[in-house]
Amino acid sequence: MYVFLDYDGTLVKTREEEFTRVYFMELAKKAGEDPKKLGNLVMGIIEDMMKNQTGEKDLFHQFVETIASRSSKSQSYWIDLFFDFYKNDFEKLREFVEPNDELLESIKASGKKFIFASNPIFPEIAVVKRLSFIGLKPEDFIYVAHMENSHFMKPHPGFFKEILDKINTDPERCVFIGDSDFDKACEKVGIEFIHVEERERWKKLLNE
Repeated sequence: MYVFLDYDGTLVKTREEEFTRVYFMELAKKAGEDPKKLGNLVMGIIEDMMKNQTGEKDLFHQFVETIASRSSKSQSYWIDLFFDFYKNDFEKLREFVEPNDELLESIKASGKKFIFASNPIFPEIAVVKRLSFIGLKPEDFIYVAHMENSHFMKPHPGFFKEILDKINTDPERCVFIGDSDFDKACEKVGIEFIHVEERERWKKLLNE
């Protein structure tokens, strides 16, 4: 059995809106930009990428090319800024993350095969940091989705299909534990969905 896991609202209880607000405050401080303006730029690009998913390029290159085209800065500027931020400043956001301890304890005690399937809007370096915020590491998963290895975002079926192809398994052998309609979209490709609030269901699954 393969268990797909979402991050925001699932592995962590932190409201995504609060994390995003602090995230752009710190990133803007690093860049010397206005937080609202930078936030609108980045989130506008993510929203547009979500609306126009072709799968032709990985999400990292899509994002970098687009942000450079919509600003006065080059691709290399944005790559250097984000990677410097994730390497040296992102750690500050740890205090704003509240782990879902009950679920995490069940995961660590389970012998299931886990897939980190948060929406891949962060590059690998940031995903590794986010995992460390809740006491996990990439080695705890058989697959970790991030911008560099993903060509689609949830709720597009391609997001789930790409992972199924890469781990070479059938949807009938998978379950997704998440908290949103974006996660529930896994049902479109045949993966069973369990809402994180359905504690008895996922406890039973993880203890089997």
